[in-house]
Amino acid sequence: MRNRFGWILVKDKFWGAYETNRLVEEFKKQDINIQLVDPNTIDIFVNKENKSSILVNGESTSLPKFVFPRTGSGTTYHIKAVIRHFERMGVVVINSSDAIDNVKDKLYSHQILAQSNLDIPKTMLLKHPIDIDFVQKHIGFPAIVKTISGSYGRGVFLAETKKQLEQLLTMAELTKKSYNIIIQEFIKDTWGKDLRVLVVNNKVV
Repeated sequence: MRNRFGWILVKDKFWGAYETNRLVEEFKKQDINIQLVDPNTIDIFVNKENKSSILVNGESTSLPKFVFPRTGSGTTYHIKAVIRHFERMGVVVINSSDAIDNVKDKLYSHQILAQSNLDIPKTMLLKHPIDIDFVQKHIGFPAIVKTISGSYGRGVFLAETKKQLEQLLTMAELTKKSYNIIIQEFIKDTWGKDLRVLVVNNKVV
C-alpha cells in the first residue's frame, strides 16, 4: 500500500464533486491509497534537494508516486508551476502540464484536432472589433459562441440569428472592451448531446 500512493490535485470546493468521488472509489478498488490535495495549499522551493522542495499547508511531506491534476480551466500560474515541479522531480503526472496547456485554450485544442485529421466544426477566432457580416458569410446562423477558456458549459452560447450575436457581443463589450472569443458552426445532430471519450496509451477505454 505504501508504494501505491497518489494525490488528486483538486480545489477543496470540488472535493465532494461526483467526478472526484468516482475517482476515489476506483482507486480504492485497486487498493491504491489516494489523497485529495488542494494545489493552492502547496508551496514549492526550486532547489537541488527534490525530496524537501514541496510543502503542504506549511509542512514538509513525502512525495506521492503519482499526481492526478483535476484543476481544469481554473489552472492558474501557481497550480501550473506546482504540476511542473512534480514533473521535474520525476513524479508521474496524469495529465501532464503540456496536456493541460493544450486543453485550456479551446481554439488551440481544435487546431490540434484538425492537425490530427479529425472532423471538427468550422471554427473561427473573432478579432475585435467583430465584423458580423463576415461571420454570417463564413459560419452562418445559428452559431455557437465560446470564450477561449472555460469548462462545464460555462462561456458557451447559442446565437440563433445575426441580431442575437450582435446583442451578445454588445453585452460582452459592456464588461470588457477587447476580448477573444471563438465562433463555430452549429451542428444540429449533436445539439444537447455530450460525448466524452477516455483515451489511455492511444486506446479508447
